[in-house]
Amino acid sequence: MNTNPDETRLALWLDDELTGTDLTEMDAWASTRPEQIAAREELRAFRRMMATSLPTSEEPPYPEFFLSRVKQGIRDLQAAGAATKPVAMVSFWKSWVMPIAACAGMVLAFGIGKRSNESTGPFTVLPSVSPVVYTPEEGVNAEWFASSGAGANVIVLEGVAAIPDSTDFSETVYVPTARESDRTATRETEARDSAQQ
Repeated sequence: MNTNPDETRLALWLDDELTGTDLTEMDAWASTRPEQIAAREELRAFRRMMATSLPTSEEPPYPEFFLSRVKQGIRDLQAAGAATKPVAMVSFWKSWVMPIAACAGMVLAFGIGKRSNESTGPFTVLPSVSPVVYTPEEGVNAEWFASSGAGANVIVLEGVAAIPDSTDFSETVYVPTARESDRTATRETEARDSAQQ
């Protein structure tokens, strides 16, 4: 045999499952490969060791109890199979009565909602509520108003110490420069700006 055998045929040969011409062809192929013969002998030695270590058969503990439980399970299955089929009224309930009951319930809920809305009026007017600014510190009052001159909302805090004029906010405030504010520039604009510098 000049070609290598496929995996299935090689596995059958290693497990001593080949007979006839297949066995003679595989023996001829393996005669030039000592590693395959060694693998086959190793598998044979493993099977012999397992055969001496494990019993051929073992009875389950308490066989009478085991068999009685199996027989009871068979009887239960047979009894469940012999049970009568459900009455056809169940399918009638699902196909006709349930959709009608659902529609009636929706109409009833709609009617109740419509009547309750008519008794209180179409809209409920709530008293106007002025917004409240929450301050986590006790004793601090906050008021806000929109300043049209500044174009912003202003918050006035009462009960907080004044911030000194010498405080430098430049490290905590971000003011974009003209270059940073225009981030939609194209490559041509960037090349022109770098040439101008």
